[in-house]
Amino acid sequence: TPAGARLPAVVLIGGSGPTDRDETVAGIAIFGQLANALADAGFLVLRYDKRGVGQSGGRPESATLADFADDLRAAVRVVSDRRDVDRRRVAVVGYAEGGAVGMLAATREDRIAALALVAAAGVTGAELNMSQVVNALDRSKRPEAERQSTIALQKKIQAAVLTGQGWDDIPPGLRKQADIPWFQSFLAYDPAQTMKDVKQPLLVVHGSLDTEVDPSNADKLDALARARRRTPPVHVVKVPGVNHLLAAARTGAVDEYVALEEKQISPLVVTAIADWLKALFTTSAAVR
Repeated sequence: TPAGARLPAVVLIGGSGPTDRDETVAGIAIFGQLANALADAGFLVLRYDKRGVGQSGGRPESATLADFADDLRAAVRVVSDRRDVDRRRVAVVGYAEGGAVGMLAATREDRIAALALVAAAGVTGAELNMSQVVNALDRSKRPEAERQSTIALQKKIQAAVLTGQGWDDIPPGLRKQADIPWFQSFLAYDPAQTMKDVKQPLLVVHGSLDTEVDPSNADKLDALARARRRTPPVHVVKVPGVNHLLAAARTGAVDEYVALEEKQISPLVVTAIADWLKALFTTSAAVR
């Protein structure tokens, strides 16, 4: 980079739970590796501890998706105000739940020039939650009667969280876990509604072996993005042989995570993101 040149920048947004800036799962530092690779590709990269994690203050249990979106907007502003950053070329990459956070922020933040959704949901939080519960039951091989009662209970919990009513039939321990602002905002989140107000060019990246957020979610996000009024560019990349952790896998099952020999994210994921951003920002810079 020539001396004094302003760099394009990328802000990474972590998934659900108390994740730190490395987004380490099963020994794979997803964001640590992604940040290094994007920096090598010529981007200034910011990743940060989520609210209430590491050196970040706040209480995560009381934070909603909208609160996390506000945190992201603050991070984007910090990056775009740097002297070594081209504020017209600041992208956001949201991983898993970070995709929802990125979309929410993008609807309100003009400084976000591009948005990449990686292993992100294209269905409501309630639908995703239920599919994950069903998948966990399928793996556990519980008796059918027990399986059905668990599904019925989860539906009751979801309804109580969303309406504030019906808690009497739910064990207090489960209520304590579920009746929190974050879970309510997660269940209520609807990408179909949010996408209507996302005006940025969009990249969707999904591993073909993702068993936590089914690859069909990439198709749903693609359809939602293409239905936007102005139809900004949207590009979808499905990476073969890659799981939810963005690593090469055999089955993609959650049980397989700890047994993966290569604790590395796939270079195909990095290439998909870096190449799309380079092409987009080169074109937009030329237009300007």
